[in-house]
Amino acid sequence: MKSTIACYILALVLFSFCVTNSAAVFGRKPKKLLPELEEKFDILTAWIAYRLNLKHAKESCIGEYGFTDELATQLVKVEVANPSESEKCYVNCLYTKLIFYKENKINMQAMKESLVEIVGEQRLNDIVGNCLNAGGTNDCDKVYKFHACASPEFDEVRGDIFQPDD
Repeated sequence: MKSTIACYILALVLFSFCVTNSAAVFGRKPKKLLPELEEKFDILTAWIAYRLNLKHAKESCIGEYGFTDELATQLVKVEVANPSESEKCYVNCLYTKLIFYKENKINMQAMKESLVEIVGEQRLNDIVGNCLNAGGTNDCDKVYKFHACASPEFDEVRGDIFQPDD
């Protein structure tokens, strides 16, 4: 995990160095990305940062709950029929580590900070707004029901980002 983060940071540093210092190194002006590529680069950078945070949270929560990686992935993808209380609490653990759930409620500010670049503000507001009242009898149940509601919408966003252009 540390090597993944180190590689990501190194790639960003090298890219930044190439863009900002190429004139000094190569004696010419740095090239800017085309606006449509710059927007895609920003989205991809935000996606990578989110996925690294999720990976770290997943590893930590797997350690706490003793689940297999396969079960953890199925829980995140909402592929477990009738999840147990501990399985719901695993999802709560993820949300808590990502700071998406704080002080007994969904933390919209943290979700915006992590996801707005990827999802877009209006779409994020719509997804969260539609799922905030999903119900739940306790924190684990509440977070799991929210996640089960929001997850298909976020999957659609992921499909929109990674679909090839026509």
